[in-house]
Amino acid sequence: MKLFEIYNGLFESKKTEIEGLNILNRNGVENGESIIQQMVKMDKSNNQKNIPIMAYIYANGYTDLNNITSIMDEYNALEIKQRIKPAQLTKTGIVIGDRQFTDFIKFSEFIHGETNKYTEKPKGGSSVDSGFKAEKKPIWSGNGIDIYNGDNVGKCINYTQGGLTDMAYGFCIGQPGNTMYKSYRDSKISTFYFIIDKNHFGTNEDGSVNLDDPLHIVVFDNTSHGVELTDADNSTGTISMYGDDVEAYIDYLKSQGVPVEKMMNKPKTPQEDEEERLLGQPNDSLEWFMKLPIEYKSAYIGRGHRLTNDQFDYLIGR
Repeated sequence: MKLFEIYNGLFESKKTEIEGLNILNRNGVENGESIIQQMVKMDKSNNQKNIPIMAYIYANGYTDLNNITSIMDEYNALEIKQRIKPAQLTKTGIVIGDRQFTDFIKFSEFIHGETNKYTEKPKGGSSVDSGFKAEKKPIWSGNGIDIYNGDNVGKCINYTQGGLTDMAYGFCIGQPGNTMYKSYRDSKISTFYFIIDKNHFGTNEDGSVNLDDPLHIVVFDNTSHGVELTDADNSTGTISMYGDDVEAYIDYLKSQGVPVEKMMNKPKTPQEDEEERLLGQPNDSLEWFMKLPIEYKSAYIGRGHRLTNDQFDYLIGR
């Protein structure tokens, strides 16, 4: 019986590899076999059952295998615990329950949101005292609201990892070493603003700040097709109190005197593309690091890339 189960597992794995390869070939993807083999090494699902979905995502233009794998690992953990319905690949896209996805960004946002539902939140919010102030200077401040410009990946990482409230969040654009910031900029010219709303801060009995209200931080993404909102619960498109009613939240901001018109969509710049070309991936070469202009060294570190021992020693002048 055990031998049969092993054989059956190998058969199913090979079957999904072939299905994935067929998807890549039908869509004219070159080096399909090599790509599938990379997926085989990275996919953690039972019998490699997620490979066809990974191939579908890749064939539809999103080719960052690390990000694809990361999202599929999240999906896999949810599906194993029966917290999400099994994904089905149809002619019209990836279907989960009554949701359908043809776009990787939307699919990843949904998975992040579902993961967050089952992630234990810290008790009582932030441990900082009521006098805590962010080290960064806002682009606008008034009536208990501070707005910060997330106009590069380094800032988004800093803000997400505690730079604004001393508490870390799950926003994918703010994870160290991430390429999701670029994915958002490439796909819909996302322009990010971080809103800290002290009107949604609470106070614990010991005087420390309570950040249980998810509206204490909102990522305001002014994309090429409109505004998308994400609060601390990290379910893009749906925020506390307002649901998916973007205009209602914008009306609230305006009632507090916030100059919403200043949070405009900004087109990509040649400098932005050049920085991504140079710094998008980690590079362990000391010679390469030494030749980087000082501002690029700072940006490289700000992206969350780890320095090698030689690079670190060079930086501190050893």
